[in-house]
Amino acid sequence: MSKPRNPGAAGDRARPLDRQKAHEIQAFGHVTRLPIALSQNVASQSVENLNQVLADTITLRDLYKKHHWQVAGPTFYQLHLLFDKHYEEQNELVDTIAERIQSLGGISLAMAADVAETTIVPRPPKGREEVPV
Repeated sequence: MSKPRNPGAAGDRARPLDRQKAHEIQAFGHVTRLPIALSQNVASQSVENLNQVLADTITLRDLYKKHHWQVAGPTFYQLHLLFDKHYEEQNELVDTIAERIQSLGGISLAMAADVAETTIVPRPPKGREEVPV
């Protein structure tokens, strides 16, 4: 029988390596020139516009999940399924838009705080809203 290991040592090995900093290789807002049939100006404007659409699409996706979790009432089950279906469809759109931004040489928004700063979709209340809303 082997000697039990120090339990603290196993916990240290399982701990994620946080607070790591890497050199940023492309700044947000900078579009890398790629061999595509668009001018740099058009690619840059497209990336900017697509990041706005991405922020709004992520927000709509998250609204569907919020309502999926919070829906109540006699139509709960049907709405619960509907919101989940729409969430999945929005999630596919989010991925497609983000990949398009990357293919243009841009950097897509990715973090919730950045999305919240960018979206033009109004923030809903934290609580549960009436079903018709």
